[in-house]
Amino acid sequence: MSVAAVRTSDVASRPTVGIKRLAQSAVAVSVGLYAFALAVRLFVVGLVSFPLSEGSAYYIAVARNVATGRGLVIDAIWSYTTPPLTLPRPAFELWQPMASFVAALPMAFFGTTFNAAQFGGVVLGSLLAPLAWLVARDTARRLDLPEGRAWFVPLGAGLLSAIAGPFLLATAAPDSTLPFTVLGVAACAVMTLAVAGKRRGLVALGVLLGLAYLTRLEAAWLGLAFGVLVVAVRRDWRRLFTTVAPVAGIAALVAAPWWLRNLTVFGAAFPGQVADNVFLTRNEQIYAYADRPTLDGFLGQGLPQIAGTIATAMWHDLVNVLMVPAAPVVAVGLLTVAFAVIARRRSAASAPTSAPVWRGSLAALLLSGGITYLATSALFPVATLWGTFEHASGPLLVGLAVAAVVGGDAFVAWLVRVRGWQRSNAWMAPAALVALMLPIAMLQMGSAARQATATAATMNSLPAQVMGALHHAGVPHGSPIITDRPVWVADALLMPAIVLPDEPVDSVLDLAARFGAQAVVVFDRRGDYPAAMRSGPGAACFAEVTLSQNDAQAVASGASMVASFVIRPDCGT
Repeated sequence: MSVAAVRTSDVASRPTVGIKRLAQSAVAVSVGLYAFALAVRLFVVGLVSFPLSEGSAYYIAVARNVATGRGLVIDAIWSYTTPPLTLPRPAFELWQPMASFVAALPMAFFGTTFNAAQFGGVVLGSLLAPLAWLVARDTARRLDLPEGRAWFVPLGAGLLSAIAGPFLLATAAPDSTLPFTVLGVAACAVMTLAVAGKRRGLVALGVLLGLAYLTRLEAAWLGLAFGVLVVAVRRDWRRLFTTVAPVAGIAALVAAPWWLRNLTVFGAAFPGQVADNVFLTRNEQIYAYADRPTLDGFLGQGLPQIAGTIATAMWHDLVNVLMVPAAPVVAVGLLTVAFAVIARRRSAASAPTSAPVWRGSLAALLLSGGITYLATSALFPVATLWGTFEHASGPLLVGLAVAAVVGGDAFVAWLVRVRGWQRSNAWMAPAALVALMLPIAMLQMGSAARQATATAATMNSLPAQVMGALHHAGVPHGSPIITDRPVWVADALLMPAIVLPDEPVDSVLDLAARFGAQAVVVFDRRGDYPAAMRSGPGAACFAEVTLSQNDAQAVASGASMVASFVIRPDCGT
């Protein structure tokens, strides 16, 4: 072989070698970020020893029943909207099952403990770091960043997603937030391929949207964002059907078994309580028994009240859900998006061009997150105050984290030019954002740990203290308990529990007669309860069970004092 031929062969092989090294580097960084996120999550889950909310307790209780062979049932009724109202209750008349499946899998191997349930979230949630890195790498490539900056921007996004407080909380107190975030970010990461009509992108997006739907109903807004991007990028309405239809069909195939299950169990494929949640005028109506929310009641508030409620919801979702838990990321991310939009308009006015970054996965995250924010705030302005947007905000937070690192990197690059620095200092923006987010995450986890400890102290004392007093008062073990925390009580007492409605005493007595309940246990104030059971109309039907001083102190070691009542036989059952 001639020297020229050898040189030609060597040159031809260099791109292949470069691609291999790039792929190996990408795999190494992804694995490293996953390992780091895994280590962080393994540490923080040890701080939280009890579910922080009834929602989290619900998913874990169902997961435990799945792992032990009982199936998709729960021994608590938290809503009276969807029949059949039986105990045990078919699970997920409104919520979706994926979070319970994630928790049930490790329970099958490690036992049905809370720590086992958390482990599923640890393994799944750690994927957020490499997924955020993937989105940021795509963004850096579209922005044509120099090599050093193109390396630090994705790394910073991955590290932020690994330590962000909202994601750590969602891992420690598992619910639908974490799996929806992972699936939503993964869907946005492949959305670019799907928008371009690539077959593998269409299939992957359809599967991911179907799985996201099995996690939260807000997957619909991910699908809407996909349709908007198809029209905006391809600029051809005829492409909308041929591109969106295959994705919708695949997603429907993934969700079809769940629809059939709901049709068999509840008589409807889709949750009917969604309409009730639209018509809420106050959150306590979620637990309504006789006085359910209606369209007339909702419209009867008047337009000013409705508009005010929506404005309150938008402020709550922006400030309490986004800004407070992740202020540095959200503030810098929103500023970056605002500047990018202004810059795009100016460039389009002078020389119309298509900005490739707005066709990427970051655009999909921000667009779908923005749609979710507006839809939940406007359509569910009351329910979102209790977490509707909070549990679906994860993809938007990841998008804002990526935008924040990109914006911080641009600011440092500007400083380099203005100050005449000899080095790019590309590490500064990611390091600063991580340094700002870390103490916030530590404060959040510390607060969560204290709350979990206090709640566990209260709930763990129930069997020995409250049930002993109720049994002494004649309440048999196994009869349902009416309570404002039905999921926690059912789990702690191993007794069926039904939710206490914020309605007159007559509704409570009707519930007692219908379900054979003989006792009421109240943790926190719900409407006029527990005061209405001590005085006023109907109070004669309730006899308060007094705990001994030591027992009362043991129960009250949590966040609230428990009030227990026996329903007199001639009033209830």
